Amino acid sequence: MENLLESALRGDNGQFSDDAYKSLRDVAEDLHLLLLDPDRFLFDNEVQSTENMKLRYRKEKLYGRDKEETLITDAFCRVSRGKSEAFFIGGFSGCGKSMLVNTLRARVNVVGGYVIKHKFDALSQERSLSGVISAVNQLCLMLKDRNTPQKIALLANKLRDEFGADIALLARIVKNVKVLSPEFVSTAAAEEAGGGDKMNARSVGFTLSRFMRLVSSPKHPVLGKPHVCLSVMRLLQLFLDDLQWAEDTALDVIHTFLSDTMGSCMFFVGTYRDNEVHAGHAVFDLMKKLESSHVPTNKVSLTGLDREDLNTMISDALCLYPRICKSLSEVVMQRTKGNPFFVLEFIKSLKDRDLLKYNFHQKRWVWDEGTIRAEEITDNVLQLLSSEMNGLSDDVQLLLK
Repeated sequence: MENLLESALRGDNGQFSDDAYKSLRDVAEDLHLLLLDPDRFLFDNEVQSTENMKLRYRKEKLYGRDKEETLITDAFCRVSRGKSEAFFIGGFSGCGKSMLVNTLRARVNVVGGYVIKHKFDALSQERSLSGVISAVNQLCLMLKDRNTPQKIALLANKLRDEFGADIALLARIVKNVKVLSPEFVSTAAAEEAGGGDKMNARSVGFTLSRFMRLVSSPKHPVLGKPHVCLSVMRLLQLFLDDLQWAEDTALDVIHTFLSDTMGSCMFFVGTYRDNEVHAGHAVFDLMKKLESSHVPTNKVSLTGLDREDLNTMISDALCLYPRICKSLSEVVMQRTKGNPFFVLEFIKSLKDRDLLKYNFHQKRWVWDEGTIRAEEITDNVLQLLSSEMNGLSDDVQLLLK
């Protein structure tokens, strides 16, 4: 409060400075922040040294994505009523795609749903359907851990009825299905011992689809009783990250999952780096196929934060009022284009080089805009990250390569 009054009357240095209040509106906005978050903006941080002083980012807050968060939440609510839907998120690396998806986690937990996910990489093209199979294996473990033995037994019976002799094929493809029944353990062992018939991508995809239909149908006994409100059903969310590296067969299986007209219900969320895909990429083909199959398909593209949202992010981290941080935020915007990940790395680099430091006398973070602008800090944040990697030990660099 002392700093607030001093700034209101004279500025931080006893004279009229750029930080001094220029209008009652500025005073009112700062007072609002004091009441809203006193731990951040009212009370001083008790630290003994600069090394102990940390930037206080709101790790749980998604800056500048209110519109997109509303869209994905609305889509989730529609799926919870019993109909599959797809949601695609494009954007540069580090723009917050995964954080946007994670905003749904609490809602999925509230309805008792399952979130299965997989992140593709540059080697995914060489491992056909491995990403989708990995996600289905996760689901088997979740079903085992989060249901009673009676419900698991019921599910196992349903699988036997659905697959019949093909249960061995399912156990061969989805290794973790054996946790649902001791019988499946011996079935899988016999299938592996006998070698089994050679499987192609189509037969694997068809088998996976049959399994997903059974466990994601609103009518499934394990997921809820057929005659109760759908809000109590176990909603299934499938999140596949970095779709730009997914192979065509995996995307074909996703289309099969979502376009199934025999009762399955799934919320599919896929993210991709839109600067690494071309107009004819398989991701866009999947979107067209889903729309042709009358599957509701949503598409959003995330760009960098605007100046106001970026300034709010820095204000929260420094525990300083937004009006005071504008000069620093402008420099950060110019160097990072508002990419959230690059913003974090750039601010970290300023702190590491003492261009941003905590002043114990003023009890706040300080910086010199002119010095920062004059410093040879690269405009290319990728080079900045590369220079940081060069400071790591040889062994760590070898592992990263």
